[in-house]
Amino acid sequence: MYLSLMKVFFKENLSLKRILGTNVKTSKIKAILISIAIIYGFGVILLGFGYLFFDFGKVLNELESIDTLLDFIFIYSTFLTMFFVLFRANGYLFNYKDFDLLQPLPIKTSSIIWAKLTVMMTFIYITVFLIISPIAFSYFYHGGFDFIKLIILIIGMLVIPFLPLSIFSFVSLLIYRFARYFKYGRALNIILMFIFFLGIMYLSMSINFGDTNPLLGQMGFLGSLTENFIFASWFNQAIHEANFLKLLAVIAFNITLLIGFVFIVEKMVIKTNQLSTSKIKSNNKKEVISKKQNIVIAIFKKEIKKFFSVTIYVFNSGFGPVMLAIGGVAILIFKEDILGFLNVFAAEGIVLPVEAMILVVLGFIISTVFTSAISLSLEGKNFWILKSLPIKAEQVMFGKMLFNVILTLPLSIFALFMAGIALNFSFINILVMMLYIIVFILLSSGLGSIINLHFPKFNYVNETEVVKQSLGALLGMFGSFTIIIINGVIYYYLNTYLDFTILVLINLLLNSILFIGTYFYIKKRSQPIFNKL
Repeated sequence: MYLSLMKVFFKENLSLKRILGTNVKTSKIKAILISIAIIYGFGVILLGFGYLFFDFGKVLNELESIDTLLDFIFIYSTFLTMFFVLFRANGYLFNYKDFDLLQPLPIKTSSIIWAKLTVMMTFIYITVFLIISPIAFSYFYHGGFDFIKLIILIIGMLVIPFLPLSIFSFVSLLIYRFARYFKYGRALNIILMFIFFLGIMYLSMSINFGDTNPLLGQMGFLGSLTENFIFASWFNQAIHEANFLKLLAVIAFNITLLIGFVFIVEKMVIKTNQLSTSKIKSNNKKEVISKKQNIVIAIFKKEIKKFFSVTIYVFNSGFGPVMLAIGGVAILIFKEDILGFLNVFAAEGIVLPVEAMILVVLGFIISTVFTSAISLSLEGKNFWILKSLPIKAEQVMFGKMLFNVILTLPLSIFALFMAGIALNFSFINILVMMLYIIVFILLSSGLGSIINLHFPKFNYVNETEVVKQSLGALLGMFGSFTIIIINGVIYYYLNTYLDFTILVLINLLLNSILFIGTYFYIKKRSQPIFNKL
């Protein structure tokens, strides 16, 4: 029965139609374009990530500490699994949508748990192996290739996620139980996750501003973890020394832990899923008031409610605004360190005005917020309701655009203003840079809406597929990156002839023209596209 369930779950979650968001047979050209975009996106990320570790591996090899890369592999795998489980364990195990269908069937609960765990672990393995592959390449390239060590590494990677899976599945369950009984439990859940994630990020990315490779700043953090975590040292020794006893110890512990985890959660899964079908009664009664308001504003308010009702949506698209707020304050506190970091670039021969660097950093952070590229998809099976209402499609899209703008614009202006004070920008430059940021956000939001119009993904099992895995999310982020690249190319070829302020105004003019084009495209094409969806 386990194999039959696993086959069904894999077909539901990992089919080409599910991954690409379209039927390959009915739209081969679209499927090919989507595949190219996905490969391109992963390629850009992995090449950038891979370059850092390749350079880092060279330094470690000269220091005769190449095995440090194995500590990075262990810790990165553990933390990736931890974050994946925190957001997905509830949907896979404790609150799965097909509970009402599966529970009455003569199927053992343990078989269901093992089948769902297999699917979840497959997603984890794909993510982990993609991220650690550049690190492994650097290790074997600089340290010398050994087939036995490679096999041990692969075997070790298959069992390493079992520990964070077992621990943080319970954490995910506790968060769900907590949020269920409190009016603002979900908001508190989101805040705690942000604090936890930012705390880990702060510890792991404590960059030494004297180094050009940020990975050097993580060595102290990883060193302290691996010294106090025996399984990390066992993993390191099993691979680097080809120590089969340590490998067997790692395998035995993790497999025993996983079996024990399934045994413990078997009854909890049934109880938690049953609880999810019941509703908590509230004594807080409020008078329902009906108000007439502008349709775009109504859609905007609807987007706010949707945003805060989906944890992964808040965490993914809310990270950028949080970083803007933190960065705006931090740039005043760490002014001297930042100036020292900029001096490192100058020493390396990279001559770029501080204002330009700030705009690039802000642009990349803003690019991580692409709600307009996925918000239409999040309507899901309820899209027909929105489509049937007597409102124009363009009003729906402008309301969704407005939400993306409001989410990023105020904090972007705040961060830029604080940077201007800390780094003594001229008033004219601050004003021009603010106008540039405003138009950039409008353009990226409009571009995201066009992307979501053409690449919606209404058929999904959970919101994570749309927020993290959809083509709209990928193109939304890389579309904004493309705008930055185009502006950067213009700056690069003209900076010897024109000063910074004039160059920003030229890019501002170009982005304004592009935004006007996206505005009229949405206004004219939204309704015909809606009618076809």
